Amino acid sequence: MTARWRPTRALGRAAAVGLAMLAFGAGLGRGDLAVAGVPLLAVVVWSLVTAPRHAPRITSRLDTRVVREGESLTWRVDVESVPGLRDVVAHLAGDRWTRTVPVHGHVAATVERARDGSAPDTPVAISAEAVRWGVRRLGPAQVVAFSDLAGFAWVSPEQRVESVSSVPRPGLFASRAALPHPVGLVGQHRSTRPGSGTELADIRAFRTGDRLRRIHWPVSLRTGTLHVTTAYADQDAEVRLVVDGLRDLGEHDAATGASSSLDTAVEAAGALAAHYLSTGDRVGLSVLGGAGLVEVPAVGGNHQLTRLLLALGRAEPSTGTIGEERALRAQLGRAVPPGAVVVILSALVSAEPLAHAVRLARSGHVVIVVDTLPESLGGGHPAPEELRAATGVEDDDRTASLVWRLRLLDREREVRRCAAAGVPVVRWRGPGSLDLVLRGVGRRARGAGTPR
Repeated sequence: MTARWRPTRALGRAAAVGLAMLAFGAGLGRGDLAVAGVPLLAVVVWSLVTAPRHAPRITSRLDTRVVREGESLTWRVDVESVPGLRDVVAHLAGDRWTRTVPVHGHVAATVERARDGSAPDTPVAISAEAVRWGVRRLGPAQVVAFSDLAGFAWVSPEQRVESVSSVPRPGLFASRAALPHPVGLVGQHRSTRPGSGTELADIRAFRTGDRLRRIHWPVSLRTGTLHVTTAYADQDAEVRLVVDGLRDLGEHDAATGASSSLDTAVEAAGALAAHYLSTGDRVGLSVLGGAGLVEVPAVGGNHQLTRLLLALGRAEPSTGTIGEERALRAQLGRAVPPGAVVVILSALVSAEPLAHAVRLARSGHVVIVVDTLPESLGGGHPAPEELRAATGVEDDDRTASLVWRLRLLDREREVRRCAAAGVPVVRWRGPGSLDLVLRGVGRRARGAGTPR
């Protein structure tokens, strides 16, 4: 590309056709041919006289670099209205996960000049909708300016490619079951020991240091000695979300609402994070084996959900490089704080996340595995293209079906191994998906002798 104004092919054709008609008309004595070529030559002369002499300055920007899944952003371009500039055309290329408005990505604008010939910068704007979460490369964005009658064109030498983060929308989740083993200082979970809380634990005789507002007057008047109420301490818990990024099975289709295994895992992780952060707990995140290292330490607060969603937006399936394998081993060897509840979201087709779950359960942690495999691949009748994508067998549908059945048998064996180690496996169903499991874990902990 060049930063200078260049004559267009239309100008060359007009000049060639006009001169040819004028020459043939004069040579053959055909005045009608000569007269027909005069307007074309007039257009050429007018384009040469009004041709711009200077390249315009361009200012382009995105109104935001972080959007939620399904939202739109705008690429804005301001083109300096130099003398002779007539029209501006901008183009922004879309892709599979970014849909431009209009769909073809072309937007044109005409320079509006005042009576004195002055004109402000010409604005052009193209909207782009993020169809799916993730880090997307938007562009290249191109700008072309035309002179009067499109005789000359100027192509911007700068083709911008922008990086935009599309944040996933968290799914819906609500739970009435309390998390086991709260170990923090403050929160909404009832502790196993008395403290400064809201739930009544006992009524006992007054001791030195007890607060006067804790005096229970009915019992004190009946017994003749001061009695006070005690309460269970309110503590927070730590939730560690582990997303399996080794494989992404299934296809994402916004038109039909179909989701891949990684889509479901990201949606579920966002929903769990939003729920437990709203209850005052601390939530952390790890993406195992993904193409990019994603680690968020477990903290609470209003801004933690934003950090977690931004991190989930960077989750990508593994590409199998040596660096990713090393990062996976480091992640699997990282210590988990005592008392933390570990929720592993996986399609259960990779052995590493399940082995990690069994190892954590045997070390005394509460571990829950959430199955995110699409139902079409798990128990339905998957389409041949889904089977080929899941197995990597491209040339034979029967072989792909057989390979996937064997993989499902291995998957069932891994699930039984998790159940034998005390790791429950549940499907993600939205609100209430973990209630039954959490209640069972809480009863098991109390039956093992945990003091109340």
